[in-house]
Amino acid sequence: MPSVARELPLEHPLYTTGDLWGIRRGVLLYTRSFPPGPERNQHRQIALSVRRLFKNEKWLNQHTINGA
Repeated sequence: MPSVARELPLEHPLYTTGDLWGIRRGVLLYTRSFPPGPERNQHRQIALSVRRLFKNEKWLNQHTINGA
């Protein structure tokens, strides 16, 4: 039986680059509230992932209001 999720087009939310920088900044500030350890590292990885998205022009063009 085919998956319904594969048939439906997904709408991606659009962000401004300022929104993405704000998300990253917020995650980093939140990360600093944890003592060094696995939970802190997990949040650091999230911030690094958002940073990597800025280097992916194709993703930026599809997910930001003004594009890259």
